[in-house]
Amino acid sequence: MDECRHAMEELRNIVEGISKLRDTAYTHYSLLVEQVLKDQITDEQQLEQIMDGLCDFCDEIRFIDLYRSLCRHIYYQYPQLVGEHVALFRALFEGPDEK
Repeated sequence: MDECRHAMEELRNIVEGISKLRDTAYTHYSLLVEQVLKDQITDEQQLEQIMDGLCDFCDEIRFIDLYRSLCRHIYYQYPQLVGEHVALFRALFEGPDEK
């Protein structure tokens, strides 16, 4: 029984660590998206890297909100990039019934 408690405690610590890392990622991506919205980041390659990174976390609504803000802001300047990423997002996170 002691082994079970130890294993559960280790799992709890891992989950807490992952949660902290996600919070840190959100903080960093929020700053990056804010820079994009202020037109401080406009390079297409940098924008694509930010979008790729956000997709890694788009199983959580707060990251989806950042992703949407970013896409809406850059759509008219980079419609192909946004279109490709929206298709990628849908392929990753939406099932065939959710279109």
